[in-house]
Amino acid sequence: MIPCYDDASVFETLQSVDQANPAQSKVEVIVVVNSGERTPAEVVERNRKIYNKLIQQALEKTYTQFRLLPIWVEGIVRKKAGVGFARKVGMDEAVRRFAAINRPDGLIVSLDADTLVSPDYLQIAGKAYQNKSAHCFTFQFQHLFDSKQYADDVIWACRLYEIYLRYFRLALKMLGVPFAIHTIGSCFAVRAEAYIKLGGMPVRQAGEDFYFLQKAVKMHPVCEINERIVFPAPRISERVPFGTGASIRDIVSEGRFAVYNFELFKRLKQFYDLFGSLENKDLQGSTPSEIMDFIGLESWGQSLTEIRKYAASSAAFRKRMYDKYDGFFIIRFLNSFDDASAFPPMDVLEAARLLLNDYGIQHIDNPYTQMLTLDSRW
Repeated sequence: MIPCYDDASVFETLQSVDQANPAQSKVEVIVVVNSGERTPAEVVERNRKIYNKLIQQALEKTYTQFRLLPIWVEGIVRKKAGVGFARKVGMDEAVRRFAAINRPDGLIVSLDADTLVSPDYLQIAGKAYQNKSAHCFTFQFQHLFDSKQYADDVIWACRLYEIYLRYFRLALKMLGVPFAIHTIGSCFAVRAEAYIKLGGMPVRQAGEDFYFLQKAVKMHPVCEINERIVFPAPRISERVPFGTGASIRDIVSEGRFAVYNFELFKRLKQFYDLFGSLENKDLQGSTPSEIMDFIGLESWGQSLTEIRKYAASSAAFRKRMYDKYDGFFIIRFLNSFDDASAFPPMDVLEAARLLLNDYGIQHIDNPYTQMLTLDSRW
């Protein structure tokens, strides 16, 4: 399922998928060409040309590895217009199509219009489909830094941003939490029945992937596939208010990239390490003051009392604690620290160095490659 907004590179993406080694399962690709009520007329016109070409390709059966289904959505109201709505339209249609052939376990694979895939992409997605115990999957990625069409400063900025993505996931891994996953729109898949139980894709102009996958990890363990099979474009984009394209734009503009202070993750680790003992003990004094100040004593006491009351076992207690103090909690906590705080944002390379040191890597000669290697281990 591919959302497409003013992006003719979707044809390169489709060609990339078509050139992949064939999967055992049948494949259909849904492309949702979309625009909002405030989309400039010239963008709408380009969208129509893209859609018409897609329709022609579908009629001519241009692609041999899959059947192409283009969908056109125009004039979406301002509050809904964006990648989240487009992704929802396509995934909802996938659910309807699986229901029509009585395949509730059908796999919906999310991709983006500026993304290429590896030759093993379809086969690895097919293996994921065969893993009947898993309902949701994430795929490893690497941006297309070898492309000659992007300026050096853009490539540099995107490398920093990718380091941050891996820094954030590896920092969560360090905490031992169950939601330490990549949440990237072009790098996940979900079964139709699980998608329904999760309430579908949230309608957001950006961050819909994070919200959906953080919700998914609470209901269904997410299976992480660590082969790098997805290759997003390292480019500046104005399509979304935050995310890869917007971050690259800001990094190029500012000439630096500051990320969450590593010391905050160390505080969070102290907090999550207490979860195994909190079921029967009051360890308020052991909780880092920064976290207790953020939660509030009254709220902390109420939450702990309620979780203890309804947890039937130690495993249930820990799950309820993780559900309460989840990925959204971590983001809110981290975002509460600004430049004037005790733990201001730090340079991404310094943050990466500290994290690599924490993982036992002392000699750091290429932080990008070392973060990539470490992040792909599990």
